[in-house]
Amino acid sequence: MFSMGKSHQYLELNYNRIYEVFHWFLKISLLRIFDDDFLVAPVPTTLFQFHETELVVSLGVILLHAYCYRNDLDTIILSVSAFVSAFELMLKINGMVYRRKQIAAMIRTVLSDRSYLDGPIEAAICGKYLRLARKLLLVTILSYLTTGAMLLIYPVLSGGLADRTLPLGYSIPFADYRTHPWYLINYLLQIVQVHWVALVFAGLDGPFYLFVCYSASQLEILIVYLRQIGESPDNVQEQRRLMRKVFEIHTGLSQFVARCSSIYREVYLMQVLCSIVHICVSLFHIQIKLKNGSYGMLLTNVNKIWLFCYCGELVVSKAAEFSTGVYANQWYRLWNRRDLQDILFMLRNAQRNYGFSIGGFGFLSFATFTAVMKTAYSCNAFLHRVMN
Repeated sequence: MFSMGKSHQYLELNYNRIYEVFHWFLKISLLRIFDDDFLVAPVPTTLFQFHETELVVSLGVILLHAYCYRNDLDTIILSVSAFVSAFELMLKINGMVYRRKQIAAMIRTVLSDRSYLDGPIEAAICGKYLRLARKLLLVTILSYLTTGAMLLIYPVLSGGLADRTLPLGYSIPFADYRTHPWYLINYLLQIVQVHWVALVFAGLDGPFYLFVCYSASQLEILIVYLRQIGESPDNVQEQRRLMRKVFEIHTGLSQFVARCSSIYREVYLMQVLCSIVHICVSLFHIQIKLKNGSYGMLLTNVNKIWLFCYCGELVVSKAAEFSTGVYANQWYRLWNRRDLQDILFMLRNAQRNYGFSIGGFGFLSFATFTAVMKTAYSCNAFLHRVMN
């Protein structure tokens, strides 16, 4: 009993720790969108307006930089990549700020869940997906921070400091960044901005991993309960308990995934489209000039879209397994008419698709990852044909 209590305390504590990690990243980046006083108190409101203004100004500065150095193909490619990154970040921040109350309510749903108290099997399932959520968040943090470091140290490693090479495709307008001291000023400014963007992305992606792992754990618990239906057909009371449990979890999970899909559908449609552009442009840059800083951007965007699709595939595959489990259990051994009616209801509900929608065009899954890579490669081939 003591060890079981410690296990429950560990699960509860670590769910809150995951929340604290990505909330901490948002606090460091001065974008505390899940705080109660956000857009209410003057300080967080002013900070948010400052960040919004900074992003809009950055988009204009990138376009102006690309125009001023339009004869340099490297600069144009880096400017396109920087513009897409800033545009993606702005849309993602605004989308999550607009739905921050719904996201905060869903976070509370995950943190207040006590499924692991129902038994050792439930505790083991919740523990497994808790560890997965921690790994996904850790991989994301390392990926963004590594990308920022790679972008910033590339001019040093490649000897680009002597050539006045900037990590990103923008600079302070109306001043030649290749002259002293403007190159150093631009370089330091980009160090600050790259690290801020990495912190914001890590903080904004954190809730998604919580929602994915929570949904997958609930689906796996449902599958466990479904397999027990019909094992003891004469024990009507036990069968009714299982039915009620399945209905309760299934109804709550359906509402949870529907809300999550509604919140993220536009955000991840934009993210998929931006990833296609990033991968295409980075691959094109690598192929036309092997010594450049696009390797880090390419690897990061492939890793990012793969992580999102892997998380979506978790829910999609578990939902398919749940649908199969409704048919595969021993429901035919039940003799109670009410139980059979409940099974028929579950069979109909099992046809419902679970997943995280991409703008209503599909779900995050491995099939989406394949489509993204194919589209990016096709666009890259088209660019090469135009250049030739």
